[in-house]
Amino acid sequence: MKFRCFLILYFFVFALKGQELYQKKLEFLYEKVVRTQYSQLDSMHFYLKKLENAIKPNDSVWVSRYNSSLGVYYSQKAEYNKAKEQQFVALRIGQNINDPLLIAKAYQRLGVIYKFLGDFEVSMDYVFKARDLAYTNKDTLTGVMSDLVIGQNYWRLKKYKKAMNQITKAIEIAEFRNLGSDALAPVYLEKGNMLLMFGKLDEALKVYKKAEKLTEATGYFEGIAPIYSNIGAIYFFKGNFNKAIEYYKISLKKAIEFQDENSIGVAQMNLGEAYYNINKFDKSEEILKESLLLFKRLKNKLNLVDNYNYLYELETKKKNYKKALDYFKLKNTYKDSILNENNLAKVSTLEVKYKTAEKEKQITKQNLEIKTKEATIASQRNTQLLLIAGLGFLVLGGLLYYNRNKAQQKQKLQAAILKEKERGFEAVVKASEDERKRISKDLHDGIGQEMAALKMAIGHIKDKEEDELKKQELNTILNNCAKSADEIRSISHQMMPRSLMENGLLEAINDLLYGTFHYSDIKYKFEHFEVNQRFDERIEISLYRVLQELINNIVKHANASEVNVLLYKQERKLILLVEDNGIGMHKGNKKGHGVLNIKSRIDMINGTINYQPSKNSGTSAMISIPI
Repeated sequence: MKFRCFLILYFFVFALKGQELYQKKLEFLYEKVVRTQYSQLDSMHFYLKKLENAIKPNDSVWVSRYNSSLGVYYSQKAEYNKAKEQQFVALRIGQNINDPLLIAKAYQRLGVIYKFLGDFEVSMDYVFKARDLAYTNKDTLTGVMSDLVIGQNYWRLKKYKKAMNQITKAIEIAEFRNLGSDALAPVYLEKGNMLLMFGKLDEALKVYKKAEKLTEATGYFEGIAPIYSNIGAIYFFKGNFNKAIEYYKISLKKAIEFQDENSIGVAQMNLGEAYYNINKFDKSEEILKESLLLFKRLKNKLNLVDNYNYLYELETKKKNYKKALDYFKLKNTYKDSILNENNLAKVSTLEVKYKTAEKEKQITKQNLEIKTKEATIASQRNTQLLLIAGLGFLVLGGLLYYNRNKAQQKQKLQAAILKEKERGFEAVVKASEDERKRISKDLHDGIGQEMAALKMAIGHIKDKEEDELKKQELNTILNNCAKSADEIRSISHQMMPRSLMENGLLEAINDLLYGTFHYSDIKYKFEHFEVNQRFDERIEISLYRVLQELINNIVKHANASEVNVLLYKQERKLILLVEDNGIGMHKGNKKGHGVLNIKSRIDMINGTINYQPSKNSGTSAMISIPI
């Protein structure tokens, strides 16, 4: 018996030792990935492969870290779609196991990706979430890096004072929390950049020197090239071009040493600018064309805009105005391309902010498969550990623990399924409503205004025309034009009523009922009590769409002659009551597409709907929404 207990204890200690060695190996490989992620991408890819092979399939934390790091790798290679995919996978895993640190890291890195894409609004959404999660859960490093990205976004949004305050705040937190040089160096570098753009050259130089010392203190010089490049920029703005060139060359040498291609291109651009300022045009052209080829290969459009601008200025100095104009056009072409990409991203909200609904379904399916496998493996592992460590009197307790754990896993799995379904549907509905708003606005402000102008122009020509035959033809055209304008206005109103957006739910409901029943035989009455304020946009739009669907059903199916609509507040609930005196609702009607669509919309705002069908008194539908 003693021998058996000793054997169990031995295997238990051996398992713990194996787990400790496993964690140390992963930490070692992860550190290598982090150290190579900003320059030595070939080495980073090598260590990522090693890390992938070393991670156990059921280790969700490390799987999330791996996917997030792989996203950084793709981001450094300017493959932003792949980068986003990996970060979304890392995010979903973190959400499924409810790990706030993994969620915060994925949010922060998604914010960086969208910053590089130039979509600063989406970037801000992610980094604010990352910062709040990180600081709440004492991950100061991720919090400071999020503050850094927030500051960079403010700068690009031309909110310069906010940007400087944000970076200063990040430095104060990093110093107070005694973060290492790895965290402080990039924040000081960004503060130096802002001081440089404010024209505070001497202050910027002091900050850059501090960032240089911090980088040297780490012993890892991968990020030092941008510091030397920016120090060179200070001397450039002071008019000391030779000193600037000296630092630019140091920056280029360091960037080449650490295979930092982006910093190589920036240093080359800076050298090209310095050379044409001292009239070394051939040298300037040669090195600017080298950086141009590099940025084209990296597909870095932001730097391509700067590169073409430098070539434009070079040719202008050479008085080669035709060639300068060609470069100027290319610069604007790339600039417009970036703007168009950002505009397309904002129009397609699902694709940019939440990806597509189909993608959400795929991610949900993948995550549920991972969750199921993890639950099965976790249950098996728990069973094995309990059998190894269990003594006779603990067997019963172990079985109870196993059963309870299994039930919790099942509850979490069901909750995850429900949450992902709700998230997917809400994303689809939101995208649909946003698109309705956009189309409605475009119809009203674009084609609608043009049609109004066209009507005025035709009317003006008709009034001047003396020929009666032509005057009649113009009058026919004017009437057709007026009908088209009315049709456009009607479509615009159906897509997204302007009265709903501008004046609220009451006026929108009045317009809907008047427009539907005014020219029909159906009488209607609309009453409301204690509803004199605006509500959340989701509630107003959802209630309007539900009423629209109910009215549509009454017109099509109810054979009603009277409709009553009542809207009122009851404590913390908003109640909408819709009654008709038609033929009532049959059981088969409750499974129709329209009824299911109504239920989905109400579920999305946590409301309830109750039908009371009756052949004698028609149908009564009561919708209750918490506010």
